[in-house]
Amino acid sequence: MIALHRAIFDAVVEAIRRPEFDASLPPLSDATWARLLANSALMERERLEFLGDALMYATIGTILYKQIPSGSPHLYTNVRGVLHSNAVFTKVAEKLDILAVPDVVLRALSKMDFGEGASAASNKSKPEVKATADLFETVLGAYYLEKGFGPLCEWVQGIYKPLIAVAERAFREW
Repeated sequence: MIALHRAIFDAVVEAIRRPEFDASLPPLSDATWARLLANSALMERERLEFLGDALMYATIGTILYKQIPSGSPHLYTNVRGVLHSNAVFTKVAEKLDILAVPDVVLRALSKMDFGEGASAASNKSKPEVKATADLFETVLGAYYLEKGFGPLCEWVQGIYKPLIAVAERAFREW
């Protein structure tokens, strides 16, 4: 099973690295950034991270079900397991340049709880990968609260549709 996940992961990472894989972050309002940056917002950031993680799990599952109508639960479980991982969230976030938020935002977030060194370095430590994935999930949770589930799903589908296709191919070829 580990070899299968590795094959899917490698295919997905290769797809993310391609120049044609391009998108932008979901936009957050200044008011949302201000709430996230408040000194008292640690609990709220953690709650949004939890929410973003849960939303990605559900959204990826829904997209898989629709995009691969003949898929088996085994395929869905393996593909979702890779696509809903901190490693993939981090790779997507780096490609989307999630850290290209205004400098004041990045400095504040880095000092608060996402860790110094949360840069787009290719050899991140496990805590740095987790910190970047957490930031990605937090932004998605905040976007959901701002815009709703429909716009979040549309954004995720735009990003993940080609990754799902690559992951399905890797699963079937394995």
